[in-house]
Amino acid sequence: MTSPSPARRRFALFALAAAVVCVCLPLAEPALWTADRGLSLKILVMVDRNVVPVAILVLALPLGVLIDRTRRRSVLVVSALLGAAVVTSVAAAGAAGTSALPHLLVVITASGVLTMVTGLGADAYLPSVVRRERLLPANALLILLPQIVVVPVTLARVLWWGWAFLFSIGLALAAAAALFRGVRAAERSPPPRTGLWRETAEAIRFTARHPALRAIALYLVLSALFAGIVDAAAGAAWETALNGLSGTQTGFPWWLRIARVHGPSVIGALLAVLLHRRLGTFRLAWWALLASAPFTLLLALSGTGPGRIWYVLGSAVPAAGTVIAAVALLSHRQAVTPHRLLGRTGALLVVLTTVADGGADLLEWPAERLAELGGVAPAALATVAALAPAVPLLRARRAAADHDAGAAAASEAGAPTPTKG
Repeated sequence: MTSPSPARRRFALFALAAAVVCVCLPLAEPALWTADRGLSLKILVMVDRNVVPVAILVLALPLGVLIDRTRRRSVLVVSALLGAAVVTSVAAAGAAGTSALPHLLVVITASGVLTMVTGLGADAYLPSVVRRERLLPANALLILLPQIVVVPVTLARVLWWGWAFLFSIGLALAAAAALFRGVRAAERSPPPRTGLWRETAEAIRFTARHPALRAIALYLVLSALFAGIVDAAAGAAWETALNGLSGTQTGFPWWLRIARVHGPSVIGALLAVLLHRRLGTFRLAWWALLASAPFTLLLALSGTGPGRIWYVLGSAVPAAGTVIAAVALLSHRQAVTPHRLLGRTGALLVVLTTVADGGADLLEWPAERLAELGGVAPAALATVAALAPAVPLLRARRAAADHDAGAAAASEAGAPTPTKG
């Protein structure tokens, strides 16, 4: 039996480490919230909704510069170790009976920032781990792997909270750091340092001038801005489908619950792998949005006939299209962005999305009031909101194709420009 190639072993270590971090950090959050029952839940909610986004908004761009200044593997190792340290510190303080509110607030904020840094570092490191033509399957696999853990855990309901659980999360994050340390991928030397502001401005200029990245940035902003409208319509449809025609709660079968929550990630990732070679990454993204978003109209039927089926289709199919678009656009961005800018451009997109999330709060109240009225109007508005983010991608499709063709021609001529993913 032949042993796997070094490239496959390298990606296997990277994927396993990334999956461990992807599962552990979100699982640690509710455990941190319930670490000390004597602490005020309102304060924790305020920190999670206000302090953490502000911290990300302030630190994202400087940390993006730091990621581009250093080896990406080192960033992933250090961030996983820091995550293990902060989570274990809460477990140790609780076990010793010395837990305090300031300590817990700092850890919750640090956990949110470390989650962002690990995501940025992994996205920037992946093009060094796999070949560019393998970026989309690799990103799809990175979405599928956490589901292998999350779905069985959800079905078995084996999660527990407490100091032992936080200790186990810390150990798992330390193991992820060791796995990241074992990834041996050749990285280009970091670019010369020209100062924080100049390096940040370089990423902003590149994103603003590149047709595909500019369209991706607008897509992410519109998606975050209109997400509240779609969520409000889906929430009202959920209540209608749950109550059924009789007006009493009937409950959802377990398989419908799994399909609604985890199905879009699995189906979206698999479809992205199957279709990307035929359509290309950028084209796949807007085709997925145009094909899936109209299913949102089915939310209006959640109170008629098999309402639960209509609700699942109206919520899960657009969510699967969003997953396909996310995998495709991330892979395209990794392929067309110079290696030296991957951390900074990713951080810029995080900043724009965080700002748009704040603006989405302004639309949340009117969207919820409209959803309470019922009828076709909330679902129709949600469908428009789901289709709107595809507009920048449609407008940029020709410019992005021309830009990629020019980059390919320059690459054949010997210029070190990125090629199409």
